[in-house]
Amino acid sequence: MKQVFLGNTEMSVSELCLGTMYFGTKLNQAQSELMLDCFVDCGGNFIDTSNNYAFWMENGKGDESEEAIGRWLSSGRKREEIILATKCGGRPTIYKDNLDDIKLEGLSFNTILKTVEGSLKRLNTDYLDVLYSHIDFLEYPIDERLEAFTRLKKQGKVRCLGTSNTQAWRILESQNRSKELHLENYSVIQQKYSFLRPKYNADFWVQKLLNSEMLDLINNRDDLTITVYSTLLSGAYVNFDGKLPNEYNTPDSIHRMATLKQMAEEKGIMVNQLVLAWIMHHTPKIIPLITGSKVDQLKESIESTGIELTKSEFVELSNSGD
Repeated sequence: MKQVFLGNTEMSVSELCLGTMYFGTKLNQAQSELMLDCFVDCGGNFIDTSNNYAFWMENGKGDESEEAIGRWLSSGRKREEIILATKCGGRPTIYKDNLDDIKLEGLSFNTILKTVEGSLKRLNTDYLDVLYSHIDFLEYPIDERLEAFTRLKKQGKVRCLGTSNTQAWRILESQNRSKELHLENYSVIQQKYSFLRPKYNADFWVQKLLNSEMLDLINNRDDLTITVYSTLLSGAYVNFDGKLPNEYNTPDSIHRMATLKQMAEEKGIMVNQLVLAWIMHHTPKIIPLITGSKVDQLKESIESTGIELTKSEFVELSNSGD
């Protein structure tokens, strides 16, 4: 697996990132470790989790994914060979099985410092390679999180800063404030993104899409890297039977699916693999998150790193449905 530099840092990460949302819940410890071992053995080193995965599962608290990774790390893996990313801000302080009744921890200065300590303990590590603000809470000043992140970096507890589910204008605001106040700033941005395009009024709650405005911003900067989640839409591509999830069920998506399936057949590859290859062929560079419940699924996704797309194939896919 090829490696790329993360933002303006000296950290080199694999061109795919392993998402671990359901490690420790849907996947037990043994299954989680099989997936982690497979990813690393195939050349991956970039692992993504959060301090709230997966609180919405039955008996879930939000500790499970970090704890599963922590046990795996302590079982003999060399910590320095792993680039480990987690997130703060989205852990619930109140949750009653209904999103309408949820209250999230947020991104106050003290909350960030406190939640990082919890993540370090669960992950059995002294430092985080990447810390994302999970949700861009507008009610919390940019300065407050930048000050917290700067303290954590000076303490050696965080190497690189990221933000997720945000908007381009907020990145610019943060960049400006960081420069004015001489504070650390983001090197990584994580957004929701896939080949199919959702309805213009689709409701993804706190999740924000990677849009053309953000791509234009990143394309003109060499200090930021994009990572994307929900790349394979929870199996929607391989389970397609003429219907799609409601948010994506449009004539545009049906047309794009037809183009995708035809090209995948011509190239002798799986549609999931073509989706990932298409994402990785973007300019600016995008790192997709991959996951699965079985090793075979993970290996299939990893094989997408060897798929080459010509410029005309990339353009055909990108423009299908327009």
